[in-house]
Amino acid sequence: MGTSGLAADDAPGPVDVAAVLGAGALAPSSYNAQPWRLCRHDDAVEVHGEPDRALPVADPENRELRMACGAAITNLRLAVRAQGRRAHVRLLPDPDDPWFFGTVTAGGNLPATATEAALAHVIPHRRTDRSALSGHGVTARLREEIRDAAQRERSWAIFVDDRADRRELEAITARAHTRQQSDPAFRAEWRRWVGAEGDRGTGLPRELGPREPRPDGRWRLRDFGADGDRQDERRPAVADDDPALLVLATTLDRPLAHLHAGQALQHVLLLATLRGLAASFVAPPLEVADTRSEMRTLLGRALWPQVLLRLGIRHRAVPRPPRRAPDETR
Repeated sequence: MGTSGLAADDAPGPVDVAAVLGAGALAPSSYNAQPWRLCRHDDAVEVHGEPDRALPVADPENRELRMACGAAITNLRLAVRAQGRRAHVRLLPDPDDPWFFGTVTAGGNLPATATEAALAHVIPHRRTDRSALSGHGVTARLREEIRDAAQRERSWAIFVDDRADRRELEAITARAHTRQQSDPAFRAEWRRWVGAEGDRGTGLPRELGPREPRPDGRWRLRDFGADGDRQDERRPAVADDDPALLVLATTLDRPLAHLHAGQALQHVLLLATLRGLAASFVAPPLEVADTRSEMRTLLGRALWPQVLLRLGIRHRAVPRPPRRAPDETR
């Protein structure tokens, strides 16, 4: 993706490479580990996984790592489209490089749609919001937009609304959290990435990490520190001001499906940001094999759950998390 432009059938102009790489590097990732390497090669940006930034305890099969790289691919694609160029995406495989996940290549001229331009514009403004969220802002129209966005990325968006299902999902989340907190290796890995002083470029510094229990804390047990303090257990199992709960799922559970899920995740997160909503992850039930299987059963066993999100109205500004310098991603 050279700055001098590309030879193409419609004589495209130059691409702002720094903007494209910068957008890719703003994707979400577990613990803000940023487990990708963005490599520019002439007219393309390759996305590679970074094994040194993997989470071998929380994510032993690198499923979350691949989703983070899929989210970066969505950002790269939108950044290219925002510059009025076609974005050609190639995903797996590369038999010679198991850590290669995809390439985004700038093609000929093609004006971005209004939606593409808007989604690209909010990439720098997307945040993971760990505060209490109210699901009242997740309207029926927005739900349809979210379902459509997920389907465009070969994934499924499923809202968990039934009260019994939400209670069961809460119980699954609590079991997963307890399992993880009983594992010293998990706690050590968590402390490596969360709660440090200052800006190290990755991880979650103290101001973005553990918080005091808040009304919907049963969905955010990990946010209260490594011990998962549950001081708010006396709240009703389902409250009127609870966040909306969204599961992103795929038909298969293979590396390519994980990349698709990551692309869907970022598309949905950017759409929520555009509509003035906040989101954060409920990770524990998807990081423990037994509880992930229970979640799959809750969904009817036809789909594989990949992400569980809280969605709702944002009540505060969220500071930007640390990011690696751009030259560290190339």
